[in-house]
Amino acid sequence: MISLEWIFLPAIILLGVVTSYQDFKFGKIKNKWIILALIYALIVYVIGILFYNFYGDLNIEYIIELSTNFLFAIFVGFGLWITGIWTAGDGKLFIAYATLIPLSMYSLGYYKYTPSLTLLINIFVLAVFILLIPIFLKIKFKDIRKISIDFLKEFFKPSKLFNSVIGLFAIFWIVQLLLSFLGLKNVFILKLICSFLIFAGIESRLKGKSVYLILIICFLRLILDKSVYSLDFLYNFLMIILIWGFVKSFLNGGLSKFGENFFVKEVFVEKLRPGMVLEEIIIKKGKISKKELIELQKSQDIGVIRYLGENYLKKVKSFQNLESFLGGEPEGLTHSQIKKIQDMGIKKIKVSSTIPFAPFMFLGVIITLIVRSNILLFLKGLF
Repeated sequence: MISLEWIFLPAIILLGVVTSYQDFKFGKIKNKWIILALIYALIVYVIGILFYNFYGDLNIEYIIELSTNFLFAIFVGFGLWITGIWTAGDGKLFIAYATLIPLSMYSLGYYKYTPSLTLLINIFVLAVFILLIPIFLKIKFKDIRKISIDFLKEFFKPSKLFNSVIGLFAIFWIVQLLLSFLGLKNVFILKLICSFLIFAGIESRLKGKSVYLILIICFLRLILDKSVYSLDFLYNFLMIILIWGFVKSFLNGGLSKFGENFFVKEVFVEKLRPGMVLEEIIIKKGKISKKELIELQKSQDIGVIRYLGENYLKKVKSFQNLESFLGGEPEGLTHSQIKKIQDMGIKKIKVSSTIPFAPFMFLGVIITLIVRSNILLFLKGLF
């Protein structure tokens, strides 16, 4: 039988070329290409399963890993969309690629049950490296100082630091138990990614509503998990908090604020068009005291809006603040959302300079097919 690698390669290339062009040209990815890719993969796998079953050579373990890999891709795609890092189209495209790439293509540095973790690493390593080039080429010493100060301010905010500590203490334990059940206890990077996505999703959607549940889980862990009283645990947990702090500060402040000079612009509301992605959210505030109003009016990053007898705040969007009065923006602004903004009397609002992510994803796929491993392990092996 022909190798799966050659059967899937034309579909991978076609999907990559078409979606990269669409994302670059129109700023969106049509669902039909994702659906066609998934149908193609399903047909190939069904035929393969029937063929090997007929000859009595069916590998059940392979089917199980295909299924768990698909579920992992859904988890990642949905998680990165719900936290605002990806659009819905990017999340669905990742699922399609993870389904099309045969497990044999991850022959080096294979992650059991979740091999597409390699693809995810390659996509983000390449994307971050390429996107940071224009920033670092123009960065100045005063900008480095500002980035450092913003990073430290964001990281050491007492309330946020406390939420990070208890949140990760609870969630990392739950994730660790689940992965241990699947035999993946030692895959540290998988535990990190799963914990960060779940925690980021909870912070962005549930906010303070989940604090009591998290505190209960923390209390249970202190009773049931004796490893938390060791120095090894303390060292590892501090590393997790530092990594999380860096990621969160990167997305909320510090370097991301400097990146606004390159990727964010302020436009007049009448120039808003469907598909544009806002860099600010509008949230309902309720009552505002005179003292609070004075403080808000002094802020350069927050605008106070009075609309239909209610108070609203216009502030910079972060992955922790995604729930807007306007509703979700999975594929950018809609006509109705633009009308809402215009009706509120807002003059200007910040939008992202659209960065097509599909080409980065396709590049990550190509690198994965070539090196058959995550690029960090590949580079490490060269030295």
